[in-house]
This record gives sequence, structure tokens and C-alpha cells, in this order.
Amino acid sequence: MPRTGPSPSIPLLAGSLATVAAGVAVNTGFETSIRTLPALFLIALGVAGVTSTTRAYGRARLRHTATRWWLLAFATFVPYALATAPESDAAAAVGEAFAGPIVGLVLESLAGATVLCAVSTTVLYCVACYGLHPGRPTPEERVLVDGDD
Repeated sequence: MPRTGPSPSIPLLAGSLATVAAGVAVNTGFETSIRTLPALFLIALGVAGVTSTTRAYGRARLRHTATRWWLLAFATFVPYALATAPESDAAAAVGEAFAGPIVGLVLESLAGATVLCAVSTTVLYCVACYGLHPGRPTPEERVLVDGDD
């Protein structure tokens, strides 16, 4: 019987993205000496969750996923850029809708989290192109098999 509804990895992905965003927010919002270790822990935990959702992906799907993460990162960065550094009067007028300390923290957290997730999936894709991917032979195993000729 075919399964309906969302993929089981979607809640893990959403929770992991929220954890990365919380790590970015902790790094932004508190005193320097207090924030570093909790921020790094939350970011590492969230990125590990995001990358674990791509465990069974092939190279083509990893490339597609990385592209989608970069598009999402761009889409979340635009409102943050408009709110923090508008270039023109029109951009400043649009950025006024995103003004405020809480909204700024949320925008920065989302933009930072999506960029970190995009970087992690891009690194996974690059590593998969090299040949280190679950279910595939390691480069050493391939050399040993090719060396038997």
C-alpha cells in the first residue's frame, strides 16, 4: 500500500533547520563569552540532522538538494539584506517592513541557518563526486579492484 502524507524526514529537516537557526540566534543575541559553545553545539547538531536526511541520496539528488538549499538561502537573505543594509530609498522603504530587533534577529538566524545548510549539502555533494558516499565502494576499495587487472 503506498504511503501518503509527508516524508518522515521532513520533521527531522524542519527541526534541524530550527536548531541551526537557534544556534545562529544564540551566537548573535548574547554576551560573547557565554554564547560560543552553546551556539556551536546547536549549529553542529542541526547541521548533522540536515545532512542525515540526505544519507540515501545519489549524486544527482544531492546536487538538486544543494541547489534548492542555495535558492532558499538566497530567498531568506534578501529580506535580511533589505532590513540591514538597503542600497536605495526604495530598498529602505521595503526594509522598513522588516525593521525591529526581534524581526532582525529572526531574519539573521534564518539567513545564517539556510546558508550553513546549503554549505553542508554542497560539501556532501562534492564529497560524493569524489566517491565517498554511503553504499559505494571507498576510493581505496576501487583502487584495489582496479589494481587486479
